Amino acid sequence: MATYRILDPAGDVSDTGDFASAEDAVTWFRNHEPRKGELGWRAEVKDDEGEWHYFEDSEEYDA
Repeated sequence: MATYRILDPAGDVSDTGDFASAEDAVTWFRNHEPRKGELGWRAEVKDDEGEWHYFEDSEEYDA
């Protein structure tokens, strides 16, 4: 399991979750984003050392 977090456009953590697959995390992220076309939401994944890394963002999402 990997830990993921969603950051809003201001960089604040909106939600966190643990997922067995990256595909599940992408689905979770896309279902969490606002549908008003607000860009700047992003998802990050935590590595084994506890560092967060970019994973997905709302700029690439096509609703």
